[in-house]
Amino acid sequence: MLFFSWTRLRRWGMATVLLAATAAWAQAWPSRPVKIIVPYTVGGASDITARLLADKLGERLGQPFAVENRAGASGTIGTELVAKATDGHTLLMVASSHVVNGALFPKLGYDPIKSFVPITHTANVHLVMVAPASLGVNTVSEFVALAKSRPGALSYASSGNGSNPQFFAEMFKQAAGLEMTHVPYKGSTAAHADLLAGRTHLMFDALAAVMPHVKSGRLKLLAVASPNRSDLLPGVATLAESGVPGYGATSWGALLAPAGTPPSVIALLQRESAAILQSPQVRERLATLGAEVVGSSSEQLADLMRREESRYTRMVRELQITPD
Repeated sequence: MLFFSWTRLRRWGMATVLLAATAAWAQAWPSRPVKIIVPYTVGGASDITARLLADKLGERLGQPFAVENRAGASGTIGTELVAKATDGHTLLMVASSHVVNGALFPKLGYDPIKSFVPITHTANVHLVMVAPASLGVNTVSEFVALAKSRPGALSYASSGNGSNPQFFAEMFKQAAGLEMTHVPYKGSTAAHADLLAGRTHLMFDALAAVMPHVKSGRLKLLAVASPNRSDLLPGVATLAESGVPGYGATSWGALLAPAGTPPSVIALLQRESAAILQSPQVRERLATLGAEVVGSSSEQLADLMRREESRYTRMVRELQITPD
């Protein structure tokens, strides 16, 4: 009995030492400036979200947080830099395309899930379904009826092969039973000219990107792609509400750390980032991009990433999608 008690006491003592060491580690972090790598160009939702977080995290944690853009190869260049980072002070801000890249690029130098630890799901960027006003349709059901009356004659634009606009449009095609031609462009803005002119007939794009054309009357906003209505557009129905049951897709952002980052640091970053995201200033700034703040737990983000990776990998295989 005495031996048993002593053994337990020793274990408790070791556990206490470990907890104390972990707490001290967390208190000591960050011990130097922190980099947030954004593997995309300046000015997008991921970049702006990273900069908003960097400013406030620096204030709250006592060390500078700097954003560094490392764009290229659909985000894989900057992402691989973070996957291989060993300095303990490098983070990664990604969009939902992050979990697609494993299927699009079989020889990646990292695993989109295993090479990282989730911190928080930062925000959802709503994509909306738009059509040129000249097409003469005002609802999703009218578009579906027109496309079915002209099989293969209508086309949809996207910002490139393997992009979210392509995936979202393909999901719509399948759910509605349509035949349409995909026309990829080098980016969202490049796709708009032909869409506005009526040379392409449909596009799923970020709300902020198409809203000026919707307001001018040149594009018709038919529905939001997300499973639920957007707080930014409460009067606009979802595709599921508009006769495409089961449809629901969202472009999301996430803050990640390299695999092996201590749980105490992840917990600190999750708590501070979620608080920053919920501040009125940050919520209002992201709303101008068509983004709605989430600020999830690490576990919720991990679950989202696994589910989304499975869905998009299946679509890449079935549709034989290859990147530009």
